[in-house]
Amino acid sequence: MLLLVLAGSLCGFWPGQALAEHPSQLPLPFDLIKTLVGTWQGNKQTLNGQETITVEYALTARGTAVVERIFPDTPKEMVSIYTQDGHEMVMTHYCLLGNQPRMKTSSPVTGNFIPLSYIDGTGMRSVQDKHMHKLTLTIIDNRHINHEWTVFENGRELATHTFAFARR
Repeated sequence: MLLLVLAGSLCGFWPGQALAEHPSQLPLPFDLIKTLVGTWQGNKQTLNGQETITVEYALTARGTAVVERIFPDTPKEMVSIYTQDGHEMVMTHYCLLGNQPRMKTSSPVTGNFIPLSYIDGTGMRSVQDKHMHKLTLTIIDNRHINHEWTVFENGRELATHTFAFARR
């Protein structure tokens, strides 16, 4: 019996040794998004002064999707749906521009920084149409997040909108 245990551990079959040799995996981006469930508020400077912006996150589909509502219950409301896709995350953004760009994480997410980039979309004649092309979510802590939305038109960056939110 002792020889079997010794042989197994030398070959890497001993479970305790195998776990110690493999570092824990990085958190999946979707797991990070699920921590945002709740209501958040921020402010944006406009020509008419400060505008309060609300964003809500809710789990749906037995926890397999997160629904994000920006400007909920207003004419400017936009909805984004986040889902897991293997080790990456896919998001469909239902925009007030009338189109639905899809974005995906393209590299392992490290720390609190989640970059998403355009992969395709509907409601557009081509990728040259004005659309949201990038989103970067930064989870500062469990009470603060930032959004950085980048709009493209004619194949180039047109504008970037940055929002800072605090959990309500």
